[in-house]
Amino acid sequence: MTDDSSQIFTMGTVFTVRVIAQENARDALLAAEEVLNSSDRLLSWRREGSAADLFNKSHQADVSEIKDLIETSLQISRDSSGAFDMSILPLSQVWQFDKMEEEDFDPADMEVPAPEKIAEARSRVDYTKLKFDPDSGVLSSEDPEIAIELGAIGKGYAIDQALAVMKESGAKGALVSAGSSIGLFGTKADGNFKVALRDPRGEISDYVGVLEVTDCSISTSGDYERYFEKDGVRYHHILDPSTGYPADSGLMQVTVIGPSGAVCDALSTACFVLGLDEGIKLADQYNVLAIFVDKEKNIWYNNSDVLDILEIVSKEYTMHEYNQKAE
Repeated sequence: MTDDSSQIFTMGTVFTVRVIAQENARDALLAAEEVLNSSDRLLSWRREGSAADLFNKSHQADVSEIKDLIETSLQISRDSSGAFDMSILPLSQVWQFDKMEEEDFDPADMEVPAPEKIAEARSRVDYTKLKFDPDSGVLSSEDPEIAIELGAIGKGYAIDQALAVMKESGAKGALVSAGSSIGLFGTKADGNFKVALRDPRGEISDYVGVLEVTDCSISTSGDYERYFEKDGVRYHHILDPSTGYPADSGLMQVTVIGPSGAVCDALSTACFVLGLDEGIKLADQYNVLAIFVDKEKNIWYNNSDVLDILEIVSKEYTMHEYNQKAE
C-alpha cells in the first residue's frame, strides 16, 4: 500500500490532496490535481472563458458541463429563501473581502462600504432572475445587472470531482482539503480519517473537537475565516443577501457533514446566514448532519448520530441536541 500527498494553489486557496492506493498512488494524485485545476478554469468568474465569466458578460451561457452544479445551486437558493444565492457577486465586489487573500494585504485597508453602495449592490442580487433550461443547458437572465459567482459551492464541487477520479484510479482511500471544505473516502492504514473542528475564537491551531469519519464531505462556514474589525464590530465575509451586510445570525460557525461536497458547501453558508432555528430545518430537509456553534459557545447538533463521530476536547464549549433548546 502506498501513500502520497501534495499541495496545489487553485480556486484562490490551497488544496491538500492525499491518496492511499495499492499501487500508482502518484497517478491518482496527478489526476486529482488536474481535476482541481480544470474546476478553477471552469468555475471562477475571474477566469476568462469560464462558465461564470461567459454568463456575466452576456447574461446567458451554455453551462451544460456543470448542469448538476447549477441545478443544485438554484435548488438550495430556493430551499433557503435566498440565504444562499449564487448571484451574490455584486455584494462581494463591494465588500472586497477577496483582498485578504493577497500577499501584501494590510487589514487597515479594509473599510465598511457606504450604506448607499451596499443598498445598490443588494438590489442586483436575486437568484429568482436566473433561468436555467435543463434541456439546452443554458443559464440566462433578462436582467443585465445579474452576475454570478460560484465560490460558496465551487470548492465542494471540485473536491467531489477529484475524489471521483481517484476512485476511478483504484485508490483505496483519499482526502482532499481546501481548508474549510473537505472530502474523503476509504481509510488510512491506522483507520478512519480524523478532522479537527476549529475553535472559532481560538488560534488557527486550536480546535473544539475532532471528527472521526470516512466516506463523506465536510464543510464549515465561520465568521473567523476572513474578517476585519472597525469600531469594535466584526465584519466577516459571509454576506446575508437580504441585508447586504455580513450575516448577524447569532452564530460563529456551522459545519455540515453529508455525501456531497457541493451540497455541504452551499448548505454551510445558507445555514450560517439563516441562524440556528431555520438552519436546523434546512439541514434536516437535506438529511445531513449539522453542528452549529453560537456566540455563547454552545454547540448544537441536529441528529444524535453526530455523537458517534465527534469528540469534544474543549471545556469552554457545551454540547446540546437541538430539540433540548426549547426545554
